[in-house]
Amino acid sequence: MQRFYISDLNTTDFNFSIKDKDMIHQLIKVLRIRVWESVIFFDWSDNYDYVFRVKNILDKSIEFEQIDRKENNSEIDFELNLYQAIPNKIEKIEYIVQKWVEIWVKNFVFFKSERSQKLVLSDNKIERFQKIAIEAVEQSGRLHIPEIAFLEKYDFSPLIKNQNIIFHTIWESSKSLKKMDFDYKNTINLFIWPEWGFSDEELKKFENMFFYKVHLWNRILRTETAGVSSAFYIIQNK
Repeated sequence: MQRFYISDLNTTDFNFSIKDKDMIHQLIKVLRIRVWESVIFFDWSDNYDYVFRVKNILDKSIEFEQIDRKENNSEIDFELNLYQAIPNKIEKIEYIVQKWVEIWVKNFVFFKSERSQKLVLSDNKIERFQKIAIEAVEQSGRLHIPEIAFLEKYDFSPLIKNQNIIFHTIWESSKSLKKMDFDYKNTINLFIWPEWGFSDEELKKFENMFFYKVHLWNRILRTETAGVSSAFYIIQNK
């Protein structure tokens, strides 16, 4: 059953209509929806998916009636955030957002590290990233839409109270992921390298803030792969 996020969904109204042209096009032309077929709507204001049945398909609107609601417990019960050094391609940001949403992350923070490539991130591109996140939430069965932020300058010192894990490819003086003790009662922040890794100066700054240095294994993963695989491992080992 298809799921759709609607920001202004009134869950106490058992009858409503959709007039958004893009959503109508998707429902009728792409999904070929018919009268009496059902879809799920949610607005992440509570822990429920709301099942609506198509009552009528008009020229410029689709009328629905609510027939059920189902509790959704898909969200994990701890806070996991991604701090991703900006990669060298827009397509990688899109991939990271999509896959991390599917795995589960509460917030995305993309920051400019010393070895990050210079990317022009217009408002339209950032809006597209948010749309990708919403589509991934709809597809994966999640309820809550993560926030996405981009930082030119940053100060990570306020995060010291959290469990901060910085991934890199240097084995010396670092732990392997499987030997980490994760504090699931605390906020867990994962810091993922850019292409060519973090600089020595950046690593020193992280060490001074008592971040955990962690390597994955004896292969060097791409920046868009490292985060997804490590997040999945952390969630599954709770």
